[in-house]
Amino acid sequence: MSTDERLDLEFAYTNYSDSCRDVYSLAYRCRRPHGHDGAHAAGFGTHRVRWAHHPDHGPDAPPVNH
Repeated sequence: MSTDERLDLEFAYTNYSDSCRDVYSLAYRCRRPHGHDGAHAAGFGTHRVRWAHHPDHGPDAPPVNH
């Protein structure tokens, strides 16, 4: 199972209200659950965006897209 397929399953069973809110990103809401390890992720399929959490960024800093 690919990383994208695992994320699709993870997103499918994660309510929006239980999703991670990345306080350093105004543009994206991470769909992975609170307390996850690894990069933040939002969107599905070819529209999925991932970005790293950088605690040294302030609230106005843009996300780092990967």
